[in-house]
Amino acid sequence: MAITVREALQIGRLAEAQVLAGESGLDKEIRAVDIIEVPDAAIWFRRDSLLSTTFYALKDNINAQLNMLEDIRACGGAALIIFSPERYISQIDKRLIEKADEMNLPLLQMPDCSYVDVIVPVMTRILDKQVQALEYAREVHNMMTHMVLKGKGLRDLLSSLTSLLEKPVLMTDAELLLQEAAEPQNTNINSYLLEKWRECGSPLTLNDFYPRGFLNALVHDKIPYYYRYDYEGKSHLDYFFPIIAGDTFYGVLIVPNLSDELDKEKNIALEAGAMAIALDNLKEKAIRVAERKSELDFFNELLLGSIRNRENLISQARQYGLDATGSYYVLLAEIDKENVYQKKDGTQEPVLSKEGVERKLYRLLNYALEKAGLEGIVIDTLGGLVVLIYIPEKNKQENLQQYGKELINKIRDNIYNRMDGVPVYMAIGDYCEDVERINAGYLEAWETIDLGKKIYNEDFALTYSEMTPYHMVKRFFANFDKLKMHERIFAPLLEHDREKGSELVKTLETYIDCNFSRTKTSEKLHLHRNSLNYRLQKIEELLDQDIDQLDIFPLMLASISRRLYS
Repeated sequence: MAITVREALQIGRLAEAQVLAGESGLDKEIRAVDIIEVPDAAIWFRRDSLLSTTFYALKDNINAQLNMLEDIRACGGAALIIFSPERYISQIDKRLIEKADEMNLPLLQMPDCSYVDVIVPVMTRILDKQVQALEYAREVHNMMTHMVLKGKGLRDLLSSLTSLLEKPVLMTDAELLLQEAAEPQNTNINSYLLEKWRECGSPLTLNDFYPRGFLNALVHDKIPYYYRYDYEGKSHLDYFFPIIAGDTFYGVLIVPNLSDELDKEKNIALEAGAMAIALDNLKEKAIRVAERKSELDFFNELLLGSIRNRENLISQARQYGLDATGSYYVLLAEIDKENVYQKKDGTQEPVLSKEGVERKLYRLLNYALEKAGLEGIVIDTLGGLVVLIYIPEKNKQENLQQYGKELINKIRDNIYNRMDGVPVYMAIGDYCEDVERINAGYLEAWETIDLGKKIYNEDFALTYSEMTPYHMVKRFFANFDKLKMHERIFAPLLEHDREKGSELVKTLETYIDCNFSRTKTSEKLHLHRNSLNYRLQKIEELLDQDIDQLDIFPLMLASISRRLYS
């Protein structure tokens, strides 16, 4: 630990010192005290040192004295004391005082006394503070560790931390979603982030409040950061302290709206709190791993239809929170694992890893169920996230296909804007009147999401029923050479594309997809209207048909076959 120059001026004989210059630097920290009595002493200077000299070795060289000040500033020295100037250098040169003032370097004058009278009391105070800091650190670490071992939860840990800091603390998980917050009693600290937490709670994400570059540095560097910003005409300072165990990043502790940087003691409390929370995460993770294996085995067997005995199914379902007497919809959600960061803006660097994005989606799906007033279970299994949405008998709708669409749209609406532009594919199977049909509902959702990824370029939310025509076409193609149909129907256009390097087939398929709208086709292909008209005219010539009188059924079949099987 350290003391400031201002504090040192109240210790022992140093209280007799006169401040000649650099008063604005009196709050610099002192961690050591040293003596300068040789011309080349700068090679031994240390940061945060209180340096003492008589300038006897430089008494006739004002330029060397001025250079000494530059050397002290360069090494981060705290202050310079000149002892007994009337004895060794007659008087302190005015240029030296002006230079020290310009550099904000405290320049102190001591009366005739021994170095020991200054060095010993100041170093004793510094050592005393270091011992106190070590004792404080030990007590805080012991307290936090004891809380974890006693099974105290996250809220208890944060509450203890706010008491130590006397400031509010917010915490995110590894995906930078705000997870919890605690505020000390009788405080009136406000910040934009804290206000939004009070209004909304989870799942607020730091991406909504802070620049991406700052968050990238925070996650990847895993070191504390301050962030200053203006809000409602006032300057705010938020402090971010990463929660780390080993090299694993578990989240961030945030102390909002500070007036100044935290002192060292409170940093120690934050360090202890972060360590305790990381230990709590490790403990919870170990428990989850042990419980997860048998749970996953059950849900895998349920989704794949491997549970043959209904009594066993009902018994195990109850154990894992599933009402085996109820009805369900099965929803499947995935991110594009190969191109997870090819976002719509196409420019920004990711904050989270792929695994982090998947964990974030898992949390958001749980949040979406709660927000939509739905009962359900989210399972991370079989390469994706599966949501089993429970439908009580009283909520059963007459139009089950329409109800399924409403459900998937509700869930999509609650996660779409929170995924930071990462595409999410979602599909829902038909209504499962009985738990034994969950296997069929899962397969329907899986087939639908597989079709959607081939038919659509962007994220989607589809139901099995609305994709029925595509499912039928896919089954129809099961007994045919799929790509031959595409080659045969588009033959003249494909030949022209290969010879000329043109894109007539793509243009025609897009024109059909856009329902024969030239404006929409131009926009989608990023083509000038005249260029599109030229291409459509060329298509008419090669097919020998009016472009707006084409029989689109075989063209659509051929186009779908290419998307499904190419």
